[in-house]
Amino acid sequence: MRDKLHTYLGEHPEGAGPQELLDLIFAPGSRDAEFATRFVHTLLAEDPRFTWSESDGRWRSTRQNQSAQQIDATDFVVVDLETAGTVVHPGSIIEIAALRIHGGKSIDRFHTLVQSTIPVAPFVARLTGIDAAMLADAPPIADAWREFRAFIGVDIVLAHNAAFEASFLDATALGLEGTNFSNPIICTFKLARQLVPESSKRGLDALAGIFGIPLVHRHRAYGDVAITAEIFFHLRERLRERGVDQLAELVALQNQASDGLPFECPLPRSKVDCLPAEPGIYRFFDETGRLLYVGKAKSLRQRVSSYMSNSGDHSGKTLELIRRVHDLRIEATGSELEAALAEASAIRRERPPYNRLGKHLPRIAFLKLTSNDPFPRLMITRRLGSGRAPCLGPLRSRPEAVRLLALMARVFRLRTCIGRLHPDPAFTPCLQADIEACTAPCAARVDEAAYAQQVEEFLTAIGPGPSNLRRELSRRHQQAEAENDFERAASVASDIEFVERILRRQRKLGWIGAGQSFLMLHPLHDGGVIAAYAVVFGRLVVQRRIVDESEMDAFAEALLPCFLTPRAALPEDVDGAVILTAWLRDRGERDGAVLALVTPGETGWETAQVEQWRSTVGALLVR
Repeated sequence: MRDKLHTYLGEHPEGAGPQELLDLIFAPGSRDAEFATRFVHTLLAEDPRFTWSESDGRWRSTRQNQSAQQIDATDFVVVDLETAGTVVHPGSIIEIAALRIHGGKSIDRFHTLVQSTIPVAPFVARLTGIDAAMLADAPPIADAWREFRAFIGVDIVLAHNAAFEASFLDATALGLEGTNFSNPIICTFKLARQLVPESSKRGLDALAGIFGIPLVHRHRAYGDVAITAEIFFHLRERLRERGVDQLAELVALQNQASDGLPFECPLPRSKVDCLPAEPGIYRFFDETGRLLYVGKAKSLRQRVSSYMSNSGDHSGKTLELIRRVHDLRIEATGSELEAALAEASAIRRERPPYNRLGKHLPRIAFLKLTSNDPFPRLMITRRLGSGRAPCLGPLRSRPEAVRLLALMARVFRLRTCIGRLHPDPAFTPCLQADIEACTAPCAARVDEAAYAQQVEEFLTAIGPGPSNLRRELSRRHQQAEAENDFERAASVASDIEFVERILRRQRKLGWIGAGQSFLMLHPLHDGGVIAAYAVVFGRLVVQRRIVDESEMDAFAEALLPCFLTPRAALPEDVDGAVILTAWLRDRGERDGAVLALVTPGETGWETAQVEQWRSTVGALLVR
């Protein structure tokens, strides 16, 4: 009943009379003014969320009443909590400190240790110095909370990175009082984002350094509240420079998003708090039910919650999306990998307006030698190709690929220019030929046979055997040292280290770019289920959930036609292949098994290959 009236008054800053409030509780009809005044006064007088004004005979929300106050005429209570760990629970609080400030001065303080019902985590004990022995004689949370609530009353709470304190204050108020923590909260971290633009770091230590505040008793609640109070005093000076004098203006500044507009998220918090902490995909919808966005998450609850906080990391487009989200739907998956594949499939199929095609895909690149060309060129591609052209990779990023492309072209003098060549001795080649980084087939300075030898040397370099690339780079390093060209020697040494790292990865995963057909078996989080993915000629063609090794026979039957179908007619799911390849590049086989797919013969699969699939699935299921 009181919550309903509090919500109503929050939406009506002008306040409401007793009769108006009574009509919200009971069916309108009774016009006994004396009864209305007595009843509403009895109901609200002891609740600090409500304020009665004798001058105009109206009730108002205390928060609304406070917003019209001047900052310098307002009491703030700076609060800091130390907790036994990161689990949000009333019994996790081990220390509470509060400092009342007014007009730039500290006027009162509160401090207590709290006897936690949860063991103090070792990292907390090391950080704070608080251990179980110190808490043995401390009051329980119920007693400490009662004294703390009496100290802060209805005053505005200040905290640094207040989301942490707010979560524990809410949980404790809900557990001990049956209602959420209702005091307004100002976050000095959020204020610093607006008021300290010269620094990208706005933690307590960073701001203390900027303002010259000594870090005394850091990581203890009573020390941190003193530091936070000093930071607020400095921020108050910057507020004056901006002409911010009223609490309402202060709150508006705190809630201002990075694009300068108020941060608003219409999505009800209740729909987010009940989400599972599991991998999956989520869909955002506007107020008409139109799909806006599809995303993936390692933890659905944590990822969707991130949209509801006013973070400086939100781009302008993300803020535009957040302001339009009214509803969401989720699909839990068995793993992060399944979530990534489901997201890619949904984006390709549903084309949500706030998804950019390709933006959701992992950063991956291959160095590819073109085929069907008498003078093949080196090029960078993001996707596996048809399987006919050799690929070096998977590489971690395009910058890594660009560096490797320049190095390989320089060593093996292969062309990187676009287009099919028509060699002509009268043609003027580009700079690459002038610096002898290309043999210039465009100007007919090399014939097909000699260029083919260059290509063969490149293929040998990226193959499994001894690398002539490594030998050539070592020769250049020794030559630079002999000539006392130490700058060039250092550059070549860096190239050698870079190439060694690439070739180690190539020995491990080079078969992906060579054959471009593989079977990946990935156990799901639920246990007892294997996700099987088959990539054929660079396309994800079959994916199924397997619960028994005998199911691999049906999987083999479904996979066989993909090898017999012309490559151009295969499904265009190259996104799935990119996601799987990036997963293998970053995680290898520690989360499952990867098997190269040997092309079936005219009569179908070799029995040994299918038997290998079955036995691998069986081993993963019993793991």
